[in-house]
Amino acid sequence: MIPWWEVLVRLVLATLMGAMIGWDRERTGKPAGLRTLMLVALASCTYYLAAAQATAAMGVPPDTIRAMAGIVGGVGFLGAGIIMRSNDEIYWLTTAAALWAAAALGMAAGMGVYYITVLSGLLVLIILSVLPALEKHISNRRRKKKTPPPQPPEPHNPPDN
Repeated sequence: MIPWWEVLVRLVLATLMGAMIGWDRERTGKPAGLRTLMLVALASCTYYLAAAQATAAMGVPPDTIRAMAGIVGGVGFLGAGIIMRSNDEIYWLTTAAALWAAAALGMAAGMGVYYITVLSGLLVLIILSVLPALEKHISNRRRKKKTPPPQPPEPHNPPDN
């Protein structure tokens, strides 16, 4: 059995990781913000811990892999509900991926692999915060290459007086 203080540390870490992702989504005005991502991470951690504690209490080997598979499937379903398609454009795919990332961070915290939780959380934050500026820069460079160079103005001939 996992001691109560260790369970508390894992739950708080999962919640903080979800908050970190959610804060970024909230700050940029994206759907599925702070509370949603905190809840996804916390719930994933809770499901994992509950499966681990229940199997330990029954004296059977832990089958947390099933709990993890259930979390992945459930969060995938939640993410699919967020994704929207209009004409040929797909919207909110990154938000759905952020939900999945929050669930993964929650599971990692629940398993007690803190270094994976923190390092992955930092990478998620970099992906969501830094990479959009890089994408914009690349997009602007592509746009500049596609526009034809400006034509010189035609010479202006003043009228004869």
